[in-house]
Amino acid sequence: MITHPLNLDSRLRPRPRSFDWAFFVNMALIGMFFLFFGSRFILFPSINLPARPASQTAYLPGSVVVSIKANGQIFTDTGLVNTDTQLDAWLAEKRKTSPDASLLIRNDAQVSINKILEIQSKARQAGFKYISALVEPTAGAPEH
Repeated sequence: MITHPLNLDSRLRPRPRSFDWAFFVNMALIGMFFLFFGSRFILFPSINLPARPASQTAYLPGSVVVSIKANGQIFTDTGLVNTDTQLDAWLAEKRKTSPDASLLIRNDAQVSINKILEIQSKARQAGFKYISALVEPTAGAPEH
């Protein structure tokens, strides 16, 4: 036998006739590994949201928007609000017409936090449960 000088075929174990239980256990463990550790939550835990200008942000359908400009002017959907009593009346009317509405305060970056907190306090007194603030970037500020 020139082609098989060491006769290694005689020393090999015979081929199995069927799969043994270890094959199924290994396949189940590999499947569970990919099921648990291959999810997007585990592999990619950070969420990178695209940066969008505040003017293009979609709001909830039932939300009420108040805009505050850098010079202190307050705008609502009815126009410019000149006094605090007008703002209180407008908030109470909006709360009465839509009880589940949320308030969104849009403000320029130069508006002081005290002004935002003052409007937030008035909204809480009017009965708004959900109040959020959105800062508009300044014209020369770089966007992230």
